[in-house]
Parts: sequence; C-alpha cells; structure tokens
Amino acid sequence: MEIPIVKVRTKDNLPLYGLLLEAKLKDALFIEIHGTASNFYENEFMYPLAKELENSGISTLMVNTRGADSLQAYPFKGNALEKFEDCVLDIDAWIEFALKRGYKKIILSGHSLGTQKVVYYMNKGKHVKNVAAVILLAFADSYAYHNYFVEKTAKKEVLLKEAKELVRKKKGDALLRSVYLAHRERFPKSASSYLSFFGENSELSKALPLRNKGKLQMYSKIKVPILSVIGDEQEYTAISIKESLEILKKENKLAEVYQIKNCDHDFTGKEQVLAKIISKFLKRKL
Repeated sequence: MEIPIVKVRTKDNLPLYGLLLEAKLKDALFIEIHGTASNFYENEFMYPLAKELENSGISTLMVNTRGADSLQAYPFKGNALEKFEDCVLDIDAWIEFALKRGYKKIILSGHSLGTQKVVYYMNKGKHVKNVAAVILLAFADSYAYHNYFVEKTAKKEVLLKEAKELVRKKKGDALLRSVYLAHRERFPKSASSYLSFFGENSELSKALPLRNKGKLQMYSKIKVPILSVIGDEQEYTAISIKESLEILKKENKLAEVYQIKNCDHDFTGKEQVLAKIISKFLKRKL
C-alpha cells in the first residue's frame, strides 16, 4: 500500500511532513505552504482543489513548514519559535523532494503568512528557476497588520524591549512574558522569533509590504505568472482589500488578481469557486 504521507529533512536537519496526492502524469506539482501556526491538513480548501488539479494532470503536495502549529516539544519547533527567513530552508527541501521524484514544473502556492513566504522564497530560494507559477491565497501584510494592532494597545515597545533583552542574554528561544497580541492573544512567541517577524527592518517586513501602497520590491521581481485570490471578510492586508488588489496588479505585469465575494480568510463555502479560478489560470499559463 502506498502511503501519501511524505517526509523531508531540511538543510539544518529538521524533519517536515506533508501529504502527496499524485496525478497519473507526474510533470507538474502544486506545492501549498500553510499560514500562521497551521499545518498541511487543516486548509480544507485544498481538498476540492486537489481533485480539480488531478483532472488537469497536476499533482498536489500539501506541506508543513517549521512554523506548523503553535509550539511542539519534539522536535523543538512551531510558529512560536520559527524565524521567518528560515522558510527558505523549508521550501528548498520540499522542492528538492519534488525534483527527485521527477517533477519538472513546480507551482508554488501559499496561504496567508504562506503568501509572504512564497514571495520571499522567489527572491532568496535555491530552486526559483524550477518554479513555473506562483499562487497567493488570502495574501497578507502580517508585519503591518500586527504592528497596527499592537500600536493601538501601546504594547509594541514593551515587546521589542523584552525580546531584545532576551536575545542579548542569549536566551532567544525563551518565550516572551509580555502579552503577544496577535491572533487574539492566544499564541506564545519566543524572543528571536518575535524580532525575526516584527523587529525593525525584519525579513518579514520586506516580503509583501502592502502598507507601502506600491514599491513591492520582492514581488515585482517575480518572473513567472502570479495569481492572487482573496475574499472580502477577515483579511489581514493592513490596507483596504481593493487597494491591495490594485497594487498587486500594478506592481507585476505577470499578475492576475481575483476577489471572491462573501468569502472569509479560509475560503469557507467557496472552495469550488477557488478551485475553478486556480485550475483555469494554470491551464492558460502552464
């Protein structure tokens, strides 16, 4: 019996797991990068999409990154501990897995925080030349959204001060004691992880800075077709969704953008609509 759960090890020896659903033709592979503290099996919009892609001869690989879930004891990882820039190591490992299996065309997709990891990877990754298309689902500017939220509660400077002090004492993996307000005050965050995500001039801040209302340097350098799809509820763009769509279309001539009405951040109830948008785009572009 062939088991579709697959495993890779990153360059820094971290084990990651995913779900591989292979079509008969093993030429193109859709790789999905999850969002904040999520994992490969929770994005339910992926299952109807995988069926739709299979009909087009495209395989699907849903993967975990080191930021999967909030905090895991063994191996010691999770969103509470990850450094944003290490997403390159994770995506490198998954694309290398795909290439070893004979796939020639990689469709690199991300959801929410995963969209920023995909854009960052397309500027920093080892296997960018193997990516044939980029998909950004429920794209976000997490850096600006978080800072806007914490600034209203006067917590930003408290968090930065504590994080910097812990890192100075070489305790970067220690969890912040100050309340980390993102995600309704539910998630822990280590000092090093906090600075990597939300410190001044962090790598996350450079990935998809929609707040700039233009000048998306990393996004504008992507040289393959891009599809961005977003709903109209519970989004994390920091500016209006309408402005965000206009910016993404303007900043890269290879981009197409879509908004799904009456649709939340996870495309609940709109999974088939999303699947059709993506499959039609890939039929035209691959």
